[in-house]
Amino acid sequence: MSGQWEVVGKKKGNSKLPVPKVSAKDNSNVKSPVNGSKIEDSYPKLPEKVAGVEPKIVQEVKKSQEKSKLKLRKPQRNDRPSEPQKPKSPKSIETGLNSIDVKEFESIYETSKNRYPDAPIVWLKELVYFLNQKMSLEIQDPVFSSKPQGYPISAVPSELRGVIEKSVKEAGKNNAQQFFDFCLTSMATDMGKGLPALGYKFFLQYIALNEPVLITSNVNKHRVLRNSYQNRLNIGLSILWAVGNVAYSDFNSGVTVFRELFLPVIDIKSYSPYILSYLKNLISNSGDGNGILTKEDFLLILDIIYTSKKHFPVDLLRELSNKVSNLKPLLFVDNKEKYHSYIELLLKKVVSTSNKSHQNCLCDILVEVFQRDSTTFATWRKIYPKNVASSVILLEFIGDNWDTISKRIDRAALKDLLNSFQDVNDELSTKKRKEDGLRESINAIQKINEKMAAKKKSSSSCRTLSLLVIIALAGLVLFDIKQNTWDNSRTRKALKDYRVCEYSQKALNTTREGLNWLDGRIEQNFPAFRKTVIDFSEPYVELAISTGKITRNGFYNMKEVVLEKYPLVLQSIESYAPGLMEQSQKALSDVYSSSVLYCNRGIDYLRKEVFVGQLSPENVQRVVIEAFNTTQQKATEYYHWIYKKVQTTIK
Repeated sequence: MSGQWEVVGKKKGNSKLPVPKVSAKDNSNVKSPVNGSKIEDSYPKLPEKVAGVEPKIVQEVKKSQEKSKLKLRKPQRNDRPSEPQKPKSPKSIETGLNSIDVKEFESIYETSKNRYPDAPIVWLKELVYFLNQKMSLEIQDPVFSSKPQGYPISAVPSELRGVIEKSVKEAGKNNAQQFFDFCLTSMATDMGKGLPALGYKFFLQYIALNEPVLITSNVNKHRVLRNSYQNRLNIGLSILWAVGNVAYSDFNSGVTVFRELFLPVIDIKSYSPYILSYLKNLISNSGDGNGILTKEDFLLILDIIYTSKKHFPVDLLRELSNKVSNLKPLLFVDNKEKYHSYIELLLKKVVSTSNKSHQNCLCDILVEVFQRDSTTFATWRKIYPKNVASSVILLEFIGDNWDTISKRIDRAALKDLLNSFQDVNDELSTKKRKEDGLRESINAIQKINEKMAAKKKSSSSCRTLSLLVIIALAGLVLFDIKQNTWDNSRTRKALKDYRVCEYSQKALNTTREGLNWLDGRIEQNFPAFRKTVIDFSEPYVELAISTGKITRNGFYNMKEVVLEKYPLVLQSIESYAPGLMEQSQKALSDVYSSSVLYCNRGIDYLRKEVFVGQLSPENVQRVVIEAFNTTQQKATEYYHWIYKKVQTTIK
């Protein structure tokens, strides 16, 4: 072998094949044998006319070639097995809850509890994932505005809800707080991904209703989460709804959540209807008296109710203004707070708003403060020179509503206050720079003084007239009895005709029987309590009896003195004015007879012309009895219906 390279299998002679020359024009129509080849090019072409072959045979060959082309072009069938169908989503929340197997739900809880005994949050996560899977329906209304309060946890069957309650209680408060934060964040995340998140809402609502203080302690963290999803309306509303459930069990927690979480987004048009509805429900649930409202929060709520922002729903603002009276008792619950600090704050607030209803509400609060502590007038007197304009609004409010306000405040203290205001106004009038509202203040003070004087005059006139009427009636009765005997007197006859004595006796007997029955029941059920009450009240009863005897003896002594001195008085009057007593007796007799006559005519007219037909005493009595019987029947039916519902729920 030689050490040189050799080329094997290649002949030198015919190594190069002739390549036909193709022009550029023809090269454009030539297709690449790899990329530009067509399926038709792989079949042999038949000439139109072949020697010795008939045209029919040529056509049949072409048809067979076309069929084979179609078979090659037809896509291949996918023979992979189809995926199993997903379970259908329930049509409603109630349907989905009723379809859940409670035993399966409870077994999941028990299994995870036994597997992870020291990780309560893992138990709760397993339950909430199960609910998300079973309740995979699309919720159009994230805040359930058309449903009653407490929904959807109120729609959960009792057995299923029992498992939820048991799991949260056994997890403990600290774990429940952490799990609430986890559910709130996971709900927002899953809703952003389009995943089912209804299971989170059941646990969020239950924890918020039962542990409101735990929720408000992390309100800053919830505010950060709300800011992250503020532009996603359904997620933002769901976060507000979940945290806002605390208001239905604790008023103070509801106010905190409203101030920290709801108020910053109230100006956003898409959020304002729900936030105002939440505020309305919060005020409506404040009637239990357990909440305390600071004056700052009270003024904040009033600013929202009496706002002039146009994008707030008018109907909700109207409903809120009607519920302001529910907030006033909460403002005065804390008796330790001194009311003197309210005066200057409210006066400055009065002049800062132009809404008349808002001003009237603030003025009414100030009047309430004056009613509870009259020493607050001194605070008003002290700050009056620097708050003349705002004081004018309050003075005009007092003057316009004097008939009701005069019964609520100390009129003597108000009188002294107005006198001091007049002195201050005289001093301010001498200055070159006039205070705003000084002239209006002088007019308002004058108006109140005039009403106080007129009220005092009219009240004294009414008292005098009432006393004279009572004395005149007593004199007429005494004159009637004195002129005739008691059996023949017109007074006894009138009382007998109108059956006053009979009905009085019946009322007395009925009252006596009722008291005896009540005493028997108390003695039967609470013997020790009855004995204690008797021992405590016996000295006071004896004192009342002794006082009654002394009063009766005093009247008897007075009567004897009158009877003794009466002839002497008549004799003296007769000596000074002869015939006066006789004429007076005759005039009184005529007046009494005329009054009795017209009274009888009036009664006859009412009996014959007014109280007839449907207004007759018989019909009125029948209607009242029927209404009472119907009410009693409906109340009994309603009681039985509630009893059955409660028994069904317990079972």
